[in-house]
Order: sequence, then structure tokens, then C-alpha cells
Amino acid sequence: MAGVEINIQHLDKSFGSLKVLKDINFHVKPGEFVAIVGKSGCGKSTLLRTIAGLESVTGGVITFNSKEVKGVQETTRMMFQDARLLPWKDVLTNVRVGNSDRTKAEQALGNVGLLEKSSEWPGVLSGGQKQRVSLARALAGDPDLILFDEPLGALDALTRIEMQSLIEQLWKQQRFTSILVTHDVSEAIILADRVVLIEDGGISLDVKIDLQRPRVKDARFTVYENMILERILDKGEGV
Repeated sequence: MAGVEINIQHLDKSFGSLKVLKDINFHVKPGEFVAIVGKSGCGKSTLLRTIAGLESVTGGVITFNSKEVKGVQETTRMMFQDARLLPWKDVLTNVRVGNSDRTKAEQALGNVGLLEKSSEWPGVLSGGQKQRVSLARALAGDPDLILFDEPLGALDALTRIEMQSLIEQLWKQQRFTSILVTHDVSEAIILADRVVLIEDGGISLDVKIDLQRPRVKDARFTVYENMILERILDKGEGV
């Protein structure tokens, strides 16, 4: 399935008197991979949840393929830091939650390298394996959009690198649109076509990452990393 085009115009989101998102204008091309970074509490996860339809907007419009959307869309999937597996169901059944097709579930497990774990219980899996199951569950729904909310944040360094590579590989193969929220600027640059910085509820930086894939942490990579980090840490003067 081809990725969805997303257009956000003048988006506001408030919780009572607290305004979390302020006049967000944001466009994502079909099949594009965008990362959203920023300090804790800046509004990046709230933005992701509004795109997912898990939060209603206070003002503005979100469109998918030029059609206004409200609520959760059938072909949108989301991954969280917690894999959110049902411990009383085996791996295959967890992948089939919301996706009743057994063949697609088995194919998705094969794509993440866990088909042999189909009959295992989530409790015996490692953290990385649990997130692979979560990714398989997302893929089994034939998504045109996958939203990643810090899905690798709790993993050890080596497993995180392996998961980054797997996500990139599957995205390149299937070309679903991807939006990743992460605190890790390096991870954002490794995975994304663009990195968007949220500050005080608004977009303050939108950087195209013009590096070949797979990304190598060379001098050009470091330039992007330092530029974004300096802005986040209020050491730079902007670009």
C-alpha cells in the first residue's frame, strides 16, 4: 500500500487553559519518513496523537490525501515505547489483534524475523523481540501510515541499532508514510528524510536530511546532529 499524504493547517491543541500546540503547519509527502524531536513537554507526542486521531484538535485541520480526518483511521498504526502485548495470548494472536488474517500476520512475523516465535508467550521474549512483535502487528494491517512514539527508547544500545535498521529496511520495501517521535537526535537523522523540531508547541526548525542510506556517522552526519542539538539546547542562533 502506498503511503498517505498528510497536510496539517493551523493546528491548535489545548488541555483546558494550557495550550500545547500552537498554529502547527506541517506537510508530509506520501512515503516520506519524518522525525519529530524536542525537549520533554514541548508537544511532540501530543502532535503525534492528534495525527493518530487519539486526541481531538482544538483548532485547525488535518487531511489525509486531501480529505479531512477526525478520529483513528483504519490504515493508520502506532507503535509505543511499551510494546503493549497481551500476556495471555501467544505471539501470533497478538499480531492478529485488529488484523484477523492469519496469513498476513505470519508474513509480518516473517518480515521481522520472528515467525518461529509464533506460539511463544510474550513473557518469554526479550524487549527487542517484543517490539518486533509490535512492529509485525502494525505491518499486518497493511498500513499507509505508521506513527512511532519513542518505540526504541527502552532498548539497549545494540538492540536499538538493530531495530533502527529493521524499521528502515521495511519502510524502504513497503513505502508507508512514517512519523517518528524521539528524544534521540542521532536516531532521527539515521532514519528520517526530514527532522522537525518542536519548541513551545510550535515548529521552529524543519531540516531535510540530505544523506545517502544507510546513514553513516561521518562528518556530514555530525554537522546535522550538532546543528539540531545546539538549537534544542539553546546554544545556537538558528538557521
